[in-house]
Amino acid sequence: MRINTILIAAALAASASSAGAVELVVNGGFETWGLGNQSGQFGTAYAPGETALAGWTTSGLTYVFVPGDNTAVGQYGDFQLYGPSNGYPNGLTTSSQGGNYVATDADRGFGTPITQLVSGFEVGKEYVVKFEWAAAQQLNYNGATFEAWQASILASNTTDLRTDQTIADYVTETVINPQAGFQPWRNESFRFTATEASHILRFWATGGPGGLPPFALLDGVSITAVPEPATWGLLITGFAMVGVAARRRRRVVAA
Repeated sequence: MRINTILIAAALAASASSAGAVELVVNGGFETWGLGNQSGQFGTAYAPGETALAGWTTSGLTYVFVPGDNTAVGQYGDFQLYGPSNGYPNGLTTSSQGGNYVATDADRGFGTPITQLVSGFEVGKEYVVKFEWAAAQQLNYNGATFEAWQASILASNTTDLRTDQTIADYVTETVINPQAGFQPWRNESFRFTATEASHILRFWATGGPGGLPPFALLDGVSITAVPEPATWGLLITGFAMVGVAARRRRRVVAA
């Protein structure tokens, strides 16, 4: 009985080691938002939102949408996306994370990168970046649009955030969004190997046409370490040993 208990404890410890990955991104769900229950623009282009979104920076047309408030205030006045709240039942909704989400102009003439300096990496270790995204269109504009996201890992001392010099780069598929439409949330992930203790995480939307504001939505941003092979080996071995011990116990009971 004591052996079984020890084996089970070992297996559970291995499982906990695998599941207990440390989250490195600050405010990846965009919930720490300085304007409270009001949707609005954030970043350096709009003074009230300059430092409102904890952990993140931008200088372009980017908004934080809060559930229950479909009108975001910003540098050009009130801003809305086509959706059920303004008479267009296109399915616009929050991500699987729920809560706040970000919407940015995917026309790179207006939209700029959204970035965060992420710390806590171990050089040479592999990490996985995960996020959810969707596509929508600004209210009162007509015509189909297209949207995608480029997610990148940059060196910590990068000053030109539009640079092509990346450590890792991932581009989603491009979706076609009909006029007044919404393209549902989808999950993405990619891996990279850290080269320093801190890296800049960059999200940069791309899309068009420019005169029909294409908007790309973002939520659920996460970076965690990929479990090392030794961890998986310990987990598999632990469960195998538990299984062997259980079979032996059944044979003893049957005898």
